[in-house]
Amino acid sequence: MKSNIARWLIAGSLAAATTFGATALASADTAPGGDTATPPPAVEDFAYPGASPFPALKLIRGDGHIVLADCNTATQIQLWSTAATSPSGGPGVCFRVTGSSGYLSLELPQTFMIQTSNERSVRADLTSEGVAQTVDVAKGGAATVGVALGQKPTMLVELRITG
Repeated sequence: MKSNIARWLIAGSLAAATTFGATALASADTAPGGDTATPPPAVEDFAYPGASPFPALKLIRGDGHIVLADCNTATQIQLWSTAATSPSGGPGVCFRVTGSSGYLSLELPQTFMIQTSNERSVRADLTSEGVAQTVDVAKGGAATVGVALGQKPTMLVELRITG
């Protein structure tokens, strides 16, 4: 009889272990309740955050190192356009540069001058009636484009800090 009891105990222990093991394996294969959605991985698309305060200015994408600034404060890039008037009344849009390099894709129609401070030089890409043009502006310099040169209106489409 003692051997039968021992056999039942062993058989019961094996059955419990088998059942527990199957439950543990099953629960390890299923997602915990309520946590079925895994958040997507963070991917930077370099889209410019927020809307432009100027209806004619479209900020598209950048690396975050060229940001809109108040023209009444120290700025490093000033864009002159007949399509965008600064809050101070002048025909300008101002940007501050927050690093030694920077990139900004934008659309500013009727740009006629690009001006920089003594700290930064800029490369600007423009288009006029489907024709692309690149202008380099030295530190502390200014470049006139488009109607300021008696040419067709230009749209500024990209700014890059070059020094």
